Amino acid sequence: MKIVIDPGHSGPVEPGACAAGVQECEVVLAIAKLLAERLYEENHDVLLTRTGDINTDDLALRAELANANQADVFISIHANSADRKTAHGTEVYHYPGSVRGQLLAACIQARLVAELKTADRGVKEANFQVLRETDCPAVLVEVAFISNEADRLLLTSYAGQLGVALAIASGVDAYSRIEYS
Repeated sequence: MKIVIDPGHSGPVEPGACAAGVQECEVVLAIAKLLAERLYEENHDVLLTRTGDINTDDLALRAELANANQADVFISIHANSADRKTAHGTEVYHYPGSVRGQLLAACIQARLVAELKTADRGVKEANFQVLRETDCPAVLVEVAFISNEADRLLLTSYAGQLGVALAIASGVDAYSRIEYS
């Protein structure tokens, strides 16, 4: 499969959520690189929307990259945040009405929750630009809450980041076995 991985946000222009000195853009990039390595090892064709900081927060470019390369799957990786520091867990979004997007989201959500032991916040629908404008099945993964101390430890540790990457790769594998069987 051709898979486009989108490490959310962009760095200095738009770092995403920040808590205790940790920036979302940095942790999701680390996870995305580990995921790309894993998927490449599984013989997938992998593209990243960014491999470092970029000087734009234009979300259309991310969907355009997937569409121009005729991706089979688009995965945007994020870290959630909330004013309530007790908010925690994992959720995966897909575009409303996308049956294949919902299937991909469900496969990834199930693997993340099982492997990471995070709270299951469910599979949800959203009209996010990267989901709406991407032609292939697309998901936006909110791995865990950067604003929650325990979730933040998961997001910042190598073991946690590797666990996330392996769980997402396992979810992609489960999706491909269903979708392409």
